[in-house]
Amino acid sequence: MRTCFYTLLFFLACSAAVAQDTTKILFIGNSFTYYNNMPQMFKAFADSAHKPVYIVQQTPGGISVGDIAQENIAHANNPVVYHLIRSTKWDVVVIQDNQGRFMRDSAQFPSVTASRVVEGHIQLMDSVKAHESCAKVVLFGGWAFKNGYPPYGNTGIELIHHILTNYVVLNDSMNEVIAPIGEAWIKAINTQTMDLWDTDETHPSPSGSYLTASVIFSTIFNQQTKLLNYTGGLSATDSYSLRACADSAVFGTTYHSKYNLGGMRVVAPQYNNGVLQVPGSFASYQWYKGDSLIGQSANCAITTAGVYKAFLKDNDGCRIKSCELAVASVTTGIETDKENEAGISVFPNPSHGEQVIIQNAAFNPITQVEAYSMSGLRKDVPFKQLNTAWQLDVSQMAAGCYILNLHTAKGIVHRKLILSDN
Repeated sequence: MRTCFYTLLFFLACSAAVAQDTTKILFIGNSFTYYNNMPQMFKAFADSAHKPVYIVQQTPGGISVGDIAQENIAHANNPVVYHLIRSTKWDVVVIQDNQGRFMRDSAQFPSVTASRVVEGHIQLMDSVKAHESCAKVVLFGGWAFKNGYPPYGNTGIELIHHILTNYVVLNDSMNEVIAPIGEAWIKAINTQTMDLWDTDETHPSPSGSYLTASVIFSTIFNQQTKLLNYTGGLSATDSYSLRACADSAVFGTTYHSKYNLGGMRVVAPQYNNGVLQVPGSFASYQWYKGDSLIGQSANCAITTAGVYKAFLKDNDGCRIKSCELAVASVTTGIETDKENEAGISVFPNPSHGEQVIIQNAAFNPITQVEAYSMSGLRKDVPFKQLNTAWQLDVSQMAAGCYILNLHTAKGIVHRKLILSDN
């Protein structure tokens, strides 16, 4: 096994500020991720699709998420990993564990005295969500040994089935998203002549890494790769065939709910007049204040301040965790009364210009501004201070209705903003 380390590798120029439309992705894993520089292949897919990405990877060879014997170099115990998690507000964190930990029968993981598989993943997820509640965790549902590993499986395909089954079991505790890499590998093994394994029959060949990058790209961006022109150095025919296998795994109706692929959707709760809501319609709702269930309807009335979130299920059966919403105070007055009470108003509103002013009568300094569209898409809004007011740059925002999250020293204040074309 190769033991080279690709730690903290920045693929884009980096100490500079990341553009507002850039998707920030952290890869946590080992050699199954860094072989053939797979994250760079992922970036090449993103470049081909004209999607700016900022990528960092922590992928030292042989490291698992929670192996006890690895002590503080196991990802869930490593201070470097938590420093990375806190280093920016990640949009997506891809976690790749030692796939051998998932080869056993359904719901059978190594003893907790050897490896904290479930606990380690949850610990990493909780840290990611604590720093950025809208971040998505993507689990690496991959492959293992080419010729099986008796008694857990006599072929590579048998092991992949076990691995995917146990990732579904793990995700019962996480409600995140599984990249169905193994499904794409099975399709390629059954239909293509390319060898997805390296000569050691464990790690991926360039074809295997290319297929893996294609699946992760489609999982994150909900976009097929068949029409993209990045070939990864493979022939046009071979690369297209592998992209087709990836697309069939990510977009096949059989897999959508099983791997919770709809869970990539970002949903931001809204608070108005004593009631919590989320944009859109869902098959079921579960509202939580902290860890306590407080409601199961589309509209959740609240009477006390706190941090709220929703667990939703869409009509395809996918589970979605909303962003968290901090409600500093609960009122039932009309919107203008709330604005006067907080001392913060937004004008012109509606606006058809490129600048919007936030008037702050109480001079409660604003440190960050986020805008959520009615479909739940988030955008950080550039702003600058003008004495006791703040000027927002909305020139890159499409016309529509938005909820502004204004981060202040006293908590988050929410305001509606309507942008019109004329």
